[in-house]
Amino acid sequence: MSSFPLALLALDGVGPVTAWRLLERFGSAEAVRQSPREQVLLRLKGVAHADRVVDAVADPSFDDALDRASAQVEALAAKKIAVLAPGADGWPAGLMDLPRADRPVVLYAFGDLRALGWPSLAVLAGAPLDAGPFEMAQDVARRTTAQGRGLVVGAATGVDLALQKLSLAAGIPAVAVVGAGLARLAPPMRPGATALTRAGGLLVSPFDMAHGPFDHDDRQRALVQAALGRAVCAVAPAPGSPEDRAARWASDAGRPMATVGPAEWAENALAVTPETAGDVAGLVA
Repeated sequence: MSSFPLALLALDGVGPVTAWRLLERFGSAEAVRQSPREQVLLRLKGVAHADRVVDAVADPSFDDALDRASAQVEALAAKKIAVLAPGADGWPAGLMDLPRADRPVVLYAFGDLRALGWPSLAVLAGAPLDAGPFEMAQDVARRTTAQGRGLVVGAATGVDLALQKLSLAAGIPAVAVVGAGLARLAPPMRPGATALTRAGGLLVSPFDMAHGPFDHDDRQRALVQAALGRAVCAVAPAPGSPEDRAARWASDAGRPMATVGPAEWAENALAVTPETAGDVAGLVA
């Protein structure tokens, strides 16, 4: 199932939008080949070089690309890394709320995939954080896990590591979203990531294994993190930061929201204080 999306992404000029347009209507290369060419082109209306993409998938040589993608999936599986694709078991439904341009076509995962099905709170907390918001983020995490809810966190900063440790202490699986390929996880975060996965948690990335890290990818990391949570807590996000943009998307998408610090754009969000921090878990359905 993962081979077709991977093979599509390997074609010149194919990005997430083009791949998703095909995947939403045609689930396989065979489905594309069996459909009238005009119908496939209509699905790609407005896409640059759509005719080249359709011809490439229809060409018998595309089978070689599918074979290479299958071999890649098998090689990663041998390393206990799963490649999740739309429609496959374990694909997180929350990702489908993201716009096509920001929605991953595949998701790389290392650890226990069951963590993706746990009712979880996405905690958007970018560095640097002042002491007050840092402590409040930990208080929210502590109280949320105490009520049996999981966490979706980042995998790049000290606050991410602190939240992962709180999840481990509570015996609740956490999902950590990496802003680069899994093979490029920052060395300071690796011991925590190892502890996380050994305890039933999960590392995920929307990026190829050896991709990055690049600063501009942090936006998609934050969006994926928000989309994986059933509710979102934004911790003092700096205006225009990846966390701020992801929190605004979550609010616009109707995700239950909590905020630490002012957020005039989130009128219906729960304002987190020492008195209300224990109420955040109730937002996670």
